[in-house]
Amino acid sequence: MTRLNRIAVAVSLLFISACGGDIEPGRTEAAGEAVQGLVLAAVAAGPLAGGTAYVGALESSGRGQLSARIAGRIDRIQVVEGDRVAAGQTLLTIADNPAGEQLKEAEAALAEARGAAAAAEARQQLAEKTHARFQQLYAREALTAQEFDRVSAELEMARQNSAASMAGVRRAEAAAAGARTASDYTRVTAPYAGVVAERMVQEGSTILPGTPLLALDRAGRLRVRAELPEALAGQIAVGDPFLVEIPALNQSLKGAVSEVTAADPRSHSFQVKIELATEESLPAGLFARVRPAGSGATALLVPSAAIVTRGQLTAVYVVEKSILRYRLVKTGRHVGDRVEILSGLAEGETLVVEGAGRAKNGGRVEE
Repeated sequence: MTRLNRIAVAVSLLFISACGGDIEPGRTEAAGEAVQGLVLAAVAAGPLAGGTAYVGALESSGRGQLSARIAGRIDRIQVVEGDRVAAGQTLLTIADNPAGEQLKEAEAALAEARGAAAAAEARQQLAEKTHARFQQLYAREALTAQEFDRVSAELEMARQNSAASMAGVRRAEAAAAGARTASDYTRVTAPYAGVVAERMVQEGSTILPGTPLLALDRAGRLRVRAELPEALAGQIAVGDPFLVEIPALNQSLKGAVSEVTAADPRSHSFQVKIELATEESLPAGLFARVRPAGSGATALLVPSAAIVTRGQLTAVYVVEKSILRYRLVKTGRHVGDRVEILSGLAEGETLVVEGAGRAKNGGRVEE
């Protein structure tokens, strides 16, 4: 073998070694070893920073604060922040209050009042039968007027006693209903389906009527509340489309303005509420960036961690049927912690966004 041939063979071997496990897109080979611990995400279009973005936060379309209606001690809290709850679900219970004893006393008084009313009614029925017999005797002049008047008076008295007994039953029923309601206050339930946003007490805490217990976000679509400069006042109206970026979730969503507040002269800004056009359940409180939909172009954006740079080559790992594929891409601008993809990817494709340094072309993705 000549010296020139030996050099050519060495260069070829060096080129093959440098390529490692990375195979050009489109080449078919058997699946390689399994790679675990990778985080995957779909490629999505998002707004570029061509337009000015404004700070906002995700919030529920309706947040309610549940407060105590009786005094006592927090016995047990059955939910934590972030739990989804159904309407009527028990959230916490309150102990060390007289509501239970008061209910027992009221129910006992009600039973006694009903017993007295039954006895009074029986006496009235007896008095009515006696009066009917005496009336017949009096009609046949077999009875004196004095005796008939006495029987009539006894009937009237029986009727009054019966009416008074029934009034007592109604009072006892009202007292029992009130005691039952107070007893129900020891069990705090969700007034509507939603998500527990905040716990304001701890188990064992002593509370009084009016003490805040929990904050509950109503289930349904979320919205973004954002601060805009007063220079835009008059330019933003209800129904205007907005682009909403949620960095923590690596999501870009569409929305529309549902409310515009008056400008605040102290902060020289005004607030807008943007209803998100998604049914996806998102956690309230997350940071968001918003911009009018016409203020900037959109592009395919991927997390910076998904980009793999080797020399002059820029690539990502795309997942096709659970197999990793090394794909060369052309990148553009950086938008926060994301990178614009000019070519090489299509929206909806799945790629590795965390752990790309451990990915290998042809490897199998395992959960």
